[in-house]
Amino acid sequence: MADRRDGTTWVALELTRLGEQLVEKGSFAEELRRALDVEEEWPVFIPARVYEKNGKRIPVHLMEGYAFVATGLDEVRYFRLEQTKLVEQVMSSRGSRGIRRLETIHDGHISDLRRRLNEEVAADIIPGMRVLVTDGVYSKLEGVVKDVEGDYAVVYFELRSLKVFSKIPKVFLDTTA
Repeated sequence: MADRRDGTTWVALELTRLGEQLVEKGSFAEELRRALDVEEEWPVFIPARVYEKNGKRIPVHLMEGYAFVATGLDEVRYFRLEQTKLVEQVMSSRGSRGIRRLETIHDGHISDLRRRLNEEVAADIIPGMRVLVTDGVYSKLEGVVKDVEGDYAVVYFELRSLKVFSKIPKVFLDTTA
């Protein structure tokens, strides 16, 4: 059995008003990675999603005003975020000598938030929506929802030499495609 301490842990960030506005625009993760000076793949989780339904932008927030970024960098880099216009505060505590240290969150809690967010958005999946598959055989492929059948969506994928319809659980679909 793997040691839980070896898994990803996360740092909670309380966002400024500008940070919240960038979440609504869909550009917060990119700006946060730029401020941290990390690559595009560095894990960031924002417990909110904005998607289009019938031509309207629909925001879904689980925890308004917060975002999470994976640990693994020097603590100073996280605390420097408080000097940007994106982050109000990095969640931390003071040690016995008054030295500030990051408070971290285990990946299991973030996974639960991801699942809840996917469930909320999945309730609104309708035919015609562009989606990105987040799990399963078609993971990382974009397609178009052709039909909805209970907890599943029939998604059409057009690959170079293949056109496929597949029935996929709605919770595996990200509507930000």
